Amino acid sequence: MGKLIPTAALLGGMLFALNGAFYTIGPVPRFGTSHAPIMVDVIGLLALGIVPLGLGLGGIWYGQRRLRQMKQAAATQRHTRIEQSVLQAARSRPQGVTLEDVMGQTSYKADDVKATLEKLYLDGKLEMDVTEQGHLVYKPRAVS
Repeated sequence: MGKLIPTAALLGGMLFALNGAFYTIGPVPRFGTSHAPIMVDVIGLLALGIVPLGLGLGGIWYGQRRLRQMKQAAATQRHTRIEQSVLQAARSRPQGVTLEDVMGQTSYKADDVKATLEKLYLDGKLEMDVTEQGHLVYKPRAVS
C-alpha cells in the first residue's frame, strides 16, 4: 500500500497532463473565432486545459518525488541491516573475522559485505589486521 498513492499520483498526473495539454493546444487555432464571447473561450481554456495541465504536472512531480524518497529510505534500511549483521558477526568472534567468516554468518552478497566491512573500518568501528597469508581480518574496535 505504501507505493499505491505515489504511483496513482504519477499515473493520474500523466492522464491529467495529457488531457490538459490536448485541451490547451487543440482549441488554440479556433480561439476567438466562434460566435460565443471570447470570455467563454478563455474560461474553457482555463477549466479544461491549463488547470488540468498544472494539476497533472503537480501529480507527476509529487509521485516521482515520493517514489524516490521511498527508494532511498529502503536502501538506507538495507545498509543499516547489513551493517548491524556485520557488526554482530565481528563481535561474536573478538579474535577477528574475515570476509568469508561474515558471509558464512549472513546471507548477504560478497560485494555488500566487503563494502560494509571497509566502511565500518573507515568509520572507526572495526580494526583491520593483515595475516601472514595476506587475509584481511576485522576486529571490533576496543572501546577506550
